[in-house]
Amino acid sequence: MQNTEKNIIVFDVETKKTFDEVGGRDHFDKLGISYVGVYSYAQQKMFGFFEKDLPVLEKILLAERPLLIGFNSLHFDVPVMQPYFSKLNLSLLPHLDILKEIEKTLGHRLKLDSVAQATIFSGKSGDGLDAIRWYREGDLESLAKYCLEDVRITRDVYEFGLRQGKLYYHSGGEKVPIDISWAKQPTILAQLQEAFKKHQQLDIEYFEIDENNHAEIVPRRIEILNMENERSFEAYCYKKNNKTKFLVSKVWKIEETGNTFAHQESLF
Repeated sequence: MQNTEKNIIVFDVETKKTFDEVGGRDHFDKLGISYVGVYSYAQQKMFGFFEKDLPVLEKILLAERPLLIGFNSLHFDVPVMQPYFSKLNLSLLPHLDILKEIEKTLGHRLKLDSVAQATIFSGKSGDGLDAIRWYREGDLESLAKYCLEDVRITRDVYEFGLRQGKLYYHSGGEKVPIDISWAKQPTILAQLQEAFKKHQQLDIEYFEIDENNHAEIVPRRIEILNMENERSFEAYCYKKNNKTKFLVSKVWKIEETGNTFAHQESLF
């Protein structure tokens, strides 16, 4: 991994033991690490480190000093990892803990699965107890797969917030927005509003949900006909050859095509 302008690592830690087995939540140093999964933005790749490989991870972090991104990582992952690193003080690295940012806004904590289901329509495949069981059974392949999937989910939640300026969770049957601090400007909503004003044609990537509640990100070329409000808009969709209602919260990415169109409602 080499240092670049995208010097960011998303990470997740799996442990060998539970808090109950080590005498409570004051004993992070006794939990032990079975696996650390990371996503490197510099290389745009996933990497995994078993306990024996952690000296290599320490060398990488020492050399690159990246921004670390995790979920509940300052409260859990960092104190679990620190005993393995004699040369690096993890608290000195820049850090974005998504859960900490959510707690600042809402005043309470949420599970990653809850945020992921509402935000990127993708949930976790298990939990930490499954990871401990796989480690003890010697099923290291399942352990690694589970951890790296958590890394992917955390990365995608981060990227959604980066583009949208919001995350979501479900409460009382409603999808509730959470304002976050790391958004990149202009947000997707602002880009859509600007494209509508200028009659710009857009290529978007959009979450579509099938009858089995499975989400897929699909490409769509659109011309926005009406920005109904901050939550939805109506657009001509070339793929479907009709007017379609889109939700802002389901737009994953936007690219300008460089083309403009003359808004003629009579065509539709």
